[in-house]
Amino acid sequence: MAERVLITTIEGPKGNADVFEVTEESASGTATSGVPTSVYEIVCGSAKETVPTLGEASIIAHELSGAEG
Repeated sequence: MAERVLITTIEGPKGNADVFEVTEESASGTATSGVPTSVYEIVCGSAKETVPTLGEASIIAHELSGAEG
């Protein structure tokens, strides 16, 4: 089962964008079996995106919320 942890909330004029780290165990029978992998999920209102890196998640969160910097 995936573990979902709130990393940060970016506040901006278009609303708040929450950034979550989602960690899952790799499927059994693969080369990385049992090794946890993480992706980052950004939620802003009804918009929801998943990306592989925290840097990407931060950029998207700022864009979706309208925050600067």
